[in-house]
Amino acid sequence: MVGALVPVFFGLLLFGLPIFAALALSVALVFYFWGGIDPVLVPMRMFSGINNFSLMSIPFFILAAELMRIGGLSDRLINLARAVIGWLPGGLAAAAVVACLMFGSISGSSPATVIAIGSILYPAMVQAGYDRYFSIGLITTAGTLGPIVPPSIALIIYGSVTGTSVGKLFAAGLLPAVLIGGLLIAYATWYSARKGYPRDAKPTMSRFMTALRAASWGLGLPFILLGGIYSGVFTPTESAAAACFYGWFVGAVIYRSISWRDTLLVLRNTGLISGPLLLITAGASAFSWLLASTGTPAELAGLVLEDSTNPIVIIAFFNILLLIAGCFLDSASAIIILGPLMMPIAQQIGVDPVHFGVVMLVNLSVGMLTPPVGLNLFVAMGVSKMKLGEVFLASLPTILLMLVALILLSYIPAISMLLPEMLF
Repeated sequence: MVGALVPVFFGLLLFGLPIFAALALSVALVFYFWGGIDPVLVPMRMFSGINNFSLMSIPFFILAAELMRIGGLSDRLINLARAVIGWLPGGLAAAAVVACLMFGSISGSSPATVIAIGSILYPAMVQAGYDRYFSIGLITTAGTLGPIVPPSIALIIYGSVTGTSVGKLFAAGLLPAVLIGGLLIAYATWYSARKGYPRDAKPTMSRFMTALRAASWGLGLPFILLGGIYSGVFTPTESAAAACFYGWFVGAVIYRSISWRDTLLVLRNTGLISGPLLLITAGASAFSWLLASTGTPAELAGLVLEDSTNPIVIIAFFNILLLIAGCFLDSASAIIILGPLMMPIAQQIGVDPVHFGVVMLVNLSVGMLTPPVGLNLFVAMGVSKMKLGEVFLASLPTILLMLVALILLSYIPAISMLLPEMLF
């Protein structure tokens, strides 16, 4: 059955079916034609796959991010980032990376980060004299910090399908996000100094305090999310629900920028965003269940370990496979399909599941920047009014930096594991 599953899946994708439909229908067709099993089992497995308490946090995190986005947080975060780092050479470019890092700690989404920060800072950078290719390439890549810095929707999905602690995964994502952000800031500073791009004046203490006060309510959200989880007050799902109430209160009462009409609109948008994501999760759950029930993970482990048991070689092989998968699958589908297959093999060669989850996520974050399915590229096209090929070529230098970070994270586990080991 498994031999027919993958060709049928890609065949359905070529016919133009949505990913969730191709995942579910491929399992149903394999059941009917090759397995002699009633396809009614497929919707049962789909429901079972999303009947997971951890997955309930996904709509809540999306709602919290949407509330803070329309509540005016993006402008305040950008002003704070400029006050902190805008005095460096190319300060506006460096501030874009910092703003993506801060907004990512609220949204947990890569495309949402590109939209929220890029729609404001891309025009500002071009107007200030920055090259438009450099500007959109930097912002498009910095948007990938959204799902890496906690809280992360992708890490929630990985934790739910592999049985790994979501709290540990959140802690493991923080230093890798800082590493990638640091590399991007160093590149932006070097490139801007070389081109002679402008920088902001050194901020006064009063300007910094004004920017900090303006953004302080929004910056409180990550503390509620992560502080509640690590202190044991909240589960990740409960912290996401608390963040929604906090986000609405800040936007509607403190900033006074969210009306009742806006509240209804953001609830509708959250449903439209989270619905397809959960449908993909359901379809991919049925797909991965069939693979697991036929013993495919064990067979795959045997094949991989038959050729080599060297962790360096196997991790390199996994990285190549995940980078290729990221070109054709969104992060959620790739994690649900490949996570249960790869994680047992990684464990056999001594790789911690938490560390492997971060490595997997960084691989698939690179996939957000590569055609044909790189969502960040399509979002950046809308922000910059540039063609897909132009945005991809503009992102190539920063994609190379992502690959450097990926190599460091793959072979230096301490970067990912330091905080989880300290906190847990």
